[in-house]
Amino acid sequence: MEFLETFYTKFVPFFLFTVMVAMGLALTVNDLKEVVRKPKAILTGLTAQMLFLPAIAIGYGFLFDSPPVIAAGAIILAACPGGITSNAYVFASRADIALSVGLTAVASVITIFTVPFLTLLALNLHLDRAAIPELPAGQMMWKLAQLTIIPVALGMTFRRLKPVAALRMIEPLRIITLLALIVIVVIGTVTAWDTIIENFWTAGLLMTAINLTAMSFGYGLGNLMRLPFPQMASITFEVGVQNLSMALFVAFTFLKSPELAVSTLVYALIMKITAMSFVWYVRNRLGKFIPVT
Repeated sequence: MEFLETFYTKFVPFFLFTVMVAMGLALTVNDLKEVVRKPKAILTGLTAQMLFLPAIAIGYGFLFDSPPVIAAGAIILAACPGGITSNAYVFASRADIALSVGLTAVASVITIFTVPFLTLLALNLHLDRAAIPELPAGQMMWKLAQLTIIPVALGMTFRRLKPVAALRMIEPLRIITLLALIVIVVIGTVTAWDTIIENFWTAGLLMTAINLTAMSFGYGLGNLMRLPFPQMASITFEVGVQNLSMALFVAFTFLKSPELAVSTLVYALIMKITAMSFVWYVRNRLGKFIPVT
């Protein structure tokens, strides 16, 4: 567990910081303005992320009669939207980067309030604990800013100053992102294998149901709202890919409970399989060669 804690709370955030810089290279101010001018997509994504996902985690925990720590851990995970993790998959798949970053920015602010609330709710529903250690919202907000706003701003600034060099760097960095995601899948799975196998039957069905339902709902809602396919794909990633680092950070650091991290570790394996499969689907549907924006 000690290596896993270090891997997900130290190494993975460092990788994701680099990915966010790369995403900034692929963005312009006009891209972000376009997201604001057409809010339907971002509102659709936020509805699926912030309302539907925690709701199904709560409902499925009771439906599958899951052990208390597994059901509570599922809610804590659902409270941690994909953020920079989903941004990496969106970037690798060529989906709508501006929408993904916009959702991350808004969700990062909202989760300052929702993570403590849903964590307390999870403990009260399943572990009958009326109080938890205080979660420092200011510290969480600053950490999120360090991993989202700052690196994207650096990438966008570099593109503004060196546009030709920035455009040349995008595709190589996209390939590096894909390869790094595969490495993270392998390392994360191998190092957590004993925990995953030991708890797969108690947590696997619940977390698989949550993941598949979330991704299906995100895709279906985007289709229902008649969004362009790149935006549908981004919303699917945002709803189905959770911020494992944040969920594990809450379990290990604030709650000091490795047991509450089990659901996240099992979800990590399932999520990586479905997300990487969806990356392949999106890249094939969008075509091998598309204009870089």
